Amino acid sequence: MNYQEALDVLANKLATFPSVEGAFLAGSLANRFQDEYSDIDLGVATKDSAEAFSQTFALRHQLITAVGEPAHFLERGWEHCKMIAALYGKSRFPPIGLEIDIIFSQLRYVSEQMPYSKYRIVFDRNGKLQPKLAKLGQSKPGQDIEKEIAQHLKWFPFYVHDARKACQRDDGFQAQSLLEEMRQLIFFAAAARQGEQVFGSKRAYRYLSIAERQTLEESYYYSDENTVAQLAQLYLECLAEFQLKYRIADNVESAKIALQELL
Repeated sequence: MNYQEALDVLANKLATFPSVEGAFLAGSLANRFQDEYSDIDLGVATKDSAEAFSQTFALRHQLITAVGEPAHFLERGWEHCKMIAALYGKSRFPPIGLEIDIIFSQLRYVSEQMPYSKYRIVFDRNGKLQPKLAKLGQSKPGQDIEKEIAQHLKWFPFYVHDARKACQRDDGFQAQSLLEEMRQLIFFAAAARQGEQVFGSKRAYRYLSIAERQTLEESYYYSDENTVAQLAQLYLECLAEFQLKYRIADNVESAKIALQELL
């Protein structure tokens, strides 16, 4: 079975639940990053009642077993949403298995499921899902990015300082932990300068030049003060390209002054 066959099974199963208004795909299956290793990120919108929501979520195990017995699963929830995530083994979905994440909410709360994501509707029973999704922004607003980067700039000098301390102590494990904090902020800035967003380091390489990728890749092998300085410089270079656009020039200047003292 491949992911499309699994998706068809899930869609057909959901369509038999009268409490469900519709379902939609998000994640890489709904954007240009789709590949053979893509997960299925499926949003389910129930009718706008607590009863419909409870009835639908109670059937979650019927859904995940409809495509096969999962090797592992977990459940969690937030605000008005609940999720079940299932992992299927490579014998069912070669070559490496498949992850299926199914998020449930009432139709009125569908915006809380996977915000700032591109989407593709799987089915829309009464035509009510499309108008709700059409109101969603498919990328994070500029003012939110601005606030996030401003917050990153407050933390970055602390990561630099603590990373240098770890290097002085010859504590390579701690140094790499702090270098990873620095890398995460670099990835975010590199994507933001192209009007994109990354979560952690996933697919961050797409937004880096060859030279930037080389610097970052080498930082995984070397835990020394030179590496700390190189990553600090790379971060400032990424920010330089759009600091006026996001009105963070003062924040960048403040971070530069701090880094000059620290490095």
